[in-house]
Amino acid sequence: MLQTVGLDAIIDGGATAGPPAHDCLDEATIFEILGNERRRACLRCLADHETGLSVSALSRQVSRAVADAETDSEELYDSVYISLCQTHLLKLDAVGLIEYEQDRKRVEQGPEFDAIRQQFEAARTLDERSNDTVRASTAVSGLTVAAGALAVVSPPAARTVLLFGLVVVHFFILAVTSTSVSLGSY
Repeated sequence: MLQTVGLDAIIDGGATAGPPAHDCLDEATIFEILGNERRRACLRCLADHETGLSVSALSRQVSRAVADAETDSEELYDSVYISLCQTHLLKLDAVGLIEYEQDRKRVEQGPEFDAIRQQFEAARTLDERSNDTVRASTAVSGLTVAAGALAVVSPPAARTVLLFGLVVVHFFILAVTSTSVSLGSY
């Protein structure tokens, strides 16, 4: 007999098999939970709110997070609200990542939320590193334009020094950004 893993081991036909088994967050379950964009957005929103949210407020935030430029926001909100209530919140509650009070339409972090919090913090750290890299690249580009303009109007001897300095600065920035990107991938 095959051992059942992931959400299938927890949810049987849309209903939980007894009380939520909060120690069942194996890799397959986490992979399946994070495999859905709306569930990821839902967990990100809850990670930013220590207190609970109404399903309506959560749905608005999730619909903003998953919307694209061509989507009608009100139509998307309705779709997100329904899918959260009928599917996603039930699955997240079943594994203990959230506590979903269906009668009050309220959601908050569950007892197993910390098992996934590290992944959101790691993603946020990578985003911050990426933003720092973009800022550094923008600053270097600005310096390059300024030094290039200065090199055009400077005497030939100074031009050589300025251009050599630009090459050194570019190699230094390239080394720093590639090191930060490779460190962020581990």
